[in-house]
Amino acid sequence: MAEAFDLVILGGGCAGLSLSMALAAQGRRCPRTLVIESRTEYTNDRTWCYWSDRSVAVPYPTQHSWQTMRVAHAGQSVLLDCGSTPYQMVAAQDFYAAAQALIDPQPNIALRLGTSVVGEPGRSGGVWNIRTSSGNVTARSVVDTRPSQQPRRDGATLWQSFYGHEIECSAAVFDPMSLDLMNFLAPDARDVAFVYVLPVTPTRALVEVTVFGATPLAPRELSVRLTAALAQRVGGAPFTTLRSEHGILPMGLNGTPRSEHPSCVKVGVMAGGARPSTGFAFQRIQRWAGECAHTLVSCGHPVGHRPDPMPLRLMDQIFLDVLRASPSRGGAIFFSLFSRADPARVIRFLSGTAGVADSLAVVAAMPVPPFFRAALALTRYRGRIREVEGVA
Repeated sequence: MAEAFDLVILGGGCAGLSLSMALAAQGRRCPRTLVIESRTEYTNDRTWCYWSDRSVAVPYPTQHSWQTMRVAHAGQSVLLDCGSTPYQMVAAQDFYAAAQALIDPQPNIALRLGTSVVGEPGRSGGVWNIRTSSGNVTARSVVDTRPSQQPRRDGATLWQSFYGHEIECSAAVFDPMSLDLMNFLAPDARDVAFVYVLPVTPTRALVEVTVFGATPLAPRELSVRLTAALAQRVGGAPFTTLRSEHGILPMGLNGTPRSEHPSCVKVGVMAGGARPSTGFAFQRIQRWAGECAHTLVSCGHPVGHRPDPMPLRLMDQIFLDVLRASPSRGGAIFFSLFSRADPARVIRFLSGTAGVADSLAVVAAMPVPPFFRAALALTRYRGRIREVEGVA
């Protein structure tokens, strides 16, 4: 006989555990929840970063926090103060441990590791039926955090591919008080590439190469650039690689999955959880988790990611269209943005919390010709779509 739950969460990664923590905070009001995760154990496999406004208490520890950040391009650099919204890094091992510490004592939530979904959820008799490797379960609601598609060239306007090593260096070559947010590599007609350095001690840092491009890239396709970036950053000093991480994030998904019923939602970075123009997802997922937990408790059904306001969506699309059409200009565009606009406004824009004044300031900091052409092309494209829909 199938086990019965109020809610089943498919996937115990960032989105699934974030929702579980938000539900655990509801105490006795928490619905009876099962989290299904195929991994048999959690490892320190990634990091999440975000700008914090210090006003929200979080249930997980931050590994490090930076008060200043540097952006560099073509021999120029700008050092930006982000002390009012420090840039913070969360290590996966700390996030997973904090989530399990909150979930385990909660009698209404069960985290089932080493369990796979072996059949897509099907709805009948008012409940969802899910076949798993450890038996069948039913639920009134389902939150599916599994990627609905694998990264592919036409799946998004651009893809953010990154590959990095956390290293321990024999020499003190890092400043743990400041991060390199974007140190752009030489302009390239294929993509926008930069080095991202997160130093946690004078000798230890996570060094990554990040690429914005039309094609998602595997580690082997980024390794040459990463090797060169590491050699340049440590200046020939010996170092030990402690761990590696790789990821591919969508920047402007070409369509997001829709559920056949409101009691089942798709969430996560491949379902609108990542900010299109930047790929930042952690804070957006935390905001969604709080909203979804509240809706589950008060209304009995989950919610997916809310679309950004239309003006912000248009700005993101224009920005991505410019980067895709002219990747060799990417470094200059980002450097112009960070060097000409108020850092606080840029941070709010990148974090997805920008107001009208912030958005106007960001627009004013951009080079006019390529953005005007992209805006005109997007307007014409939308006009043609409306014409086709009118004929249909």
